[in-house]
Amino acid sequence: MQKTPPLSPAVRTAALSVCALLAATVLTACGGAEAAKDGVSTLETGSPSAAGKSGSSTASKTDSRRPQLRMDSTEEERNKLDDAYNACLQAHGVPMNTKRAALAGAKQAAPFYGEEKEAKYKPAFDACLAKKPLPPPELDSAVNPHYTDQYRTYVKCLNGKGMNVHMLQNDHGTAVGWTYNDSKGSALSDAEQTKVDDACTKESFSVKH
Repeated sequence: MQKTPPLSPAVRTAALSVCALLAATVLTACGGAEAAKDGVSTLETGSPSAAGKSGSSTASKTDSRRPQLRMDSTEEERNKLDDAYNACLQAHGVPMNTKRAALAGAKQAAPFYGEEKEAKYKPAFDACLAKKPLPPPELDSAVNPHYTDQYRTYVKCLNGKGMNVHMLQNDHGTAVGWTYNDSKGSALSDAEQTKVDDACTKESFSVKH
């Protein structure tokens, strides 16, 4: 599980299911870095509206070809799409975290993420963008108008199940992730946190408004 920087459902990617749903970047840690209000850097998926007209048009065409995840997508479905995306990045020369994959018993490794890596291998990330899964609309702050309220409920759920975390927001008040309340982190194991995260994500973001 990636603990620093914290990743939100909108950015989603690591062992936690929210990140798996987002193929992040969460895990999908492919958005631009943005400073949260408490000074912790988080990653957030960029909104198409933030780009220029030509950029937005190109992004829309690419997005129309990207696989779309759903709230009820199975772990097997998510992993299959993640593996296809990561295999594309690997084929284009992006360094893979093979050690972590070996420890997890995964056949396809995920890349090393970070601003420097993404800048250095930008052509590869651009070439594989069409294979990068789109998050469920409910987990996309640019699409879901209730995202931050539901994220707040999600964090409350996490804490109710022993996670010991708090929500981070950007300057616009949009939730961009969570971080532990102190250096001790959570008393729960990674496997337990994964189960808690999965349960709270479904419980908090499946509510219809």
